[in-house]
Amino acid sequence: MVLNWKVNTMMGLTAFLLTYLFSFTNNTWQTSVFRASIGFVIFFLLGYILRVVLYQMSLKKSSSQIENQNTGEASYLNQDLEKLGEAVIEEESSSFQQIPLTALHNGENKEI
Repeated sequence: MVLNWKVNTMMGLTAFLLTYLFSFTNNTWQTSVFRASIGFVIFFLLGYILRVVLYQMSLKKSSSQIENQNTGEASYLNQDLEKLGEAVIEEESSSFQQIPLTALHNGENKEI
């Protein structure tokens, strides 16, 4: 936790110094300090936002790696289930009798 605010403070101080140095040549020192302070606050807060985004991305990456491991183990089960499903479909298809389309279009009501 200590490292978090130290890194954010360093980012803020860098923004403060750069903003002050570029602003000092065209403005009074009070205006330059005010603008540099705004830059410090913005970069200090952006450091936290950046950390949250990176943390969420790392969680998503680790969860996708775990899912890939689980799907690799489950692929054997899926293959077995697909073979079983194909066997059931073959059994059902032998008992199915097809109705000719001409009988449907002509309005004949014959049962086969």
